[in-house]
Amino acid sequence: MADIASFRGLRYDLSRVGGAATVLAPPYDVVSEPERAALEARDPHNVIRLELPRGDGDTKYQNARQLLEGWTTEGILRTDDRPAIYVYEQQFRYAAPGAAERSYARRGFFCRLRLEPFTARVVLPHENTLAAPKEDRRKLMTATRTHLSQIFGLYRDPDGSTAALLGSVDATPPALDGSTADGCRHRLWPVTAPETIAAFTNALVAKQIMIADGHHRYETMLAVRDEVRPPGAAPGTAAADWGCVFLARAEDPGLLVLPTHRLVRNLPTFDIDALRERATGTFDITIGEERDQAAIEKRLVDEGRGRVTFAVHAAGKAGTVWMGLRADADLSTLGPAALRGLDVSVLHGLVLGPMLGIDAAAMARQAFLGYTHDTGEALDEVASGRAQAAFLMNATPVDQVLSECEAGFVLPQKSTYFQP
Repeated sequence: MADIASFRGLRYDLSRVGGAATVLAPPYDVVSEPERAALEARDPHNVIRLELPRGDGDTKYQNARQLLEGWTTEGILRTDDRPAIYVYEQQFRYAAPGAAERSYARRGFFCRLRLEPFTARVVLPHENTLAAPKEDRRKLMTATRTHLSQIFGLYRDPDGSTAALLGSVDATPPALDGSTADGCRHRLWPVTAPETIAAFTNALVAKQIMIADGHHRYETMLAVRDEVRPPGAAPGTAAADWGCVFLARAEDPGLLVLPTHRLVRNLPTFDIDALRERATGTFDITIGEERDQAAIEKRLVDEGRGRVTFAVHAAGKAGTVWMGLRADADLSTLGPAALRGLDVSVLHGLVLGPMLGIDAAAMARQAFLGYTHDTGEALDEVASGRAQAAFLMNATPVDQVLSECEAGFVLPQKSTYFQP
């Protein structure tokens, strides 16, 4: 099954920059333009300059290549002398709706993963992808010939076979230890002992890997591999046969999945009252007086324990429209039975498509839809008039996502968001 290996990582010489916190950046696709500018200002060598390079048209990809080559020549970036598997931990705080803020620690490891097509059922996707992001990442990867950010994957480890390996680094100081502006503490330990590396590779050999984040990048890696690998090279012998990944246990207590709320924008036919009428019979519809974010989030979680529930916050309406899926609702159009209990499948398959007319093609183009993980931001978008309505939903549990992937099902786009 999963074939992993150590590698010689390209890392910052922290003595040459302002520290780990000044050069780290979130994944490129969650960085807003103001955040991008702030990251660039934090340090002239912040990795965002490689991940989201400046420039007109395709020149930005060559700009990234030149920056990467320059930083490597200057010694800002150095390739490790010895192959390693890199244990990585993120410590952060989060307050779930209706609960007190608490600490989380998510730990996993960076390694090389031999690339396999999805049909091999070694690496499992859980959502569909879009063409434009893949083309962007392909051009960047081809120009730099580097995997600048890692695929985030999960694997089941019910017996804890890798938990002890991940914990074995605690006796040594991390090679990197710094906190970013969002309060997240990052720690990294290179593991170079051959016997420990072998233990990691042996532990993963029978595992399947579910992509938690990075579907576009993984498909791009496959495409680039096919473009650049030498003709006739034996499988696994070319550098392009491998991808850089971060792998975490699905049972890790630090795994946190947030919901991805849907924002309806510029839909000419949108009418919340008409939606309420159409939804009656499939959903129990009530109007709540909640306008406060905390109250909406708490009720959403509470009602979501018993059935699929959405809170719809529409422009010009004083209350919140609550939609609770009826027990006798016809779910036959949602496809396989396994998908019918997923909030995101119900929202897309019963509401956004048939009731609002946002078909699959429009969803693929992200027409009429926006996305946010922040309930407060969703409410602000409606209040400001930038969105006609916000469909607030609960997060999809990790085990549920894994089960659907293992059964061969793919969820709608933007079904999950792992924090951080």
